[in-house]
Amino acid sequence: MRKIIAAISLLAFVIVPGLSAADGEKHFYAGAALNLFKLDKDRGPDIDDPLVGSVGVGYQFNDRWATDLFLGTDLSGDTSITPLSANVYRFFGLKKWRPFISLGISSFSFDSAQVTEDPTEEIQAGFGVSTMLSDNMELRLGYQHFYDVGEESNNDDAVGLVFNWHFKKPRAVTAVAPEPESVPVQKEVVDTFELLVEFAFDKSDIKTVFEPQFRQIGAVLTESTDITMTIEGHTDWIGTDEYNQGLSERRANAVKRKFVEEYGISPNRIETIGYGESRPIAENTSSQGRQRNRRAISVILRPRIVTE
Repeated sequence: MRKIIAAISLLAFVIVPGLSAADGEKHFYAGAALNLFKLDKDRGPDIDDPLVGSVGVGYQFNDRWATDLFLGTDLSGDTSITPLSANVYRFFGLKKWRPFISLGISSFSFDSAQVTEDPTEEIQAGFGVSTMLSDNMELRLGYQHFYDVGEESNNDDAVGLVFNWHFKKPRAVTAVAPEPESVPVQKEVVDTFELLVEFAFDKSDIKTVFEPQFRQIGAVLTESTDITMTIEGHTDWIGTDEYNQGLSERRANAVKRKFVEEYGISPNRIETIGYGESRPIAENTSSQGRQRNRRAISVILRPRIVTE
């Protein structure tokens, strides 16, 4: 009896500290087991090894700890063993197959003339693996060694399988709100087109090298009939202010005339203005600077709507 009390105390010492150390839902389970026993031959000279079927109930404290109580009966009918077992289980890991160890106490009752001692009290320890076949159905495969704490000190072994049905709450299904349909967003962007034509000294003739610029801007003006443009004419500082003013106007008008005559742009959409030598973009003290100042320029802005 003292050994039984000591075993119960050991079970409590092992399980209690771990009950709050793991996560998981607390719930009951019910099970059915099938075990093949290898009984100590000291129990009787002609004792057979019984196949025992059991049913029981258990309680799952968390992901790591569980306990259960199973009552069995001899299915083979030779030994007529009736085991009553209480076990504590410690599970490890969270993978599909989880190893475990077990510790427990049992009482074996026999209704057979082959057995010399009846009943017997046992303490048992074992190990095995567990897996969830579904959200509620568990399969355990294990081995246990039983030690008789009575006067005979028998040693028995058993291997078996257990199916447990866990009475867990259904998993909460989190409703996933459908993503809102993407609403096209429209915004205005502005395309910028720049025209830069440089002239020879004292000339307003347009060189063919600038033809690609005229084709691009001519196409924009043809496509977008609401766009207007302003052409600015400029000179370097050689010559009088009055002469350079007229030259800058002639250069602006030459560009306008090309758009009107070659690209069919209405003259009402094109404004020209001459600034003479008043707005240089480079130093007039070098030939390269004066070349850059002899120019006609225009900037066209074309707004359009894009959808994102």
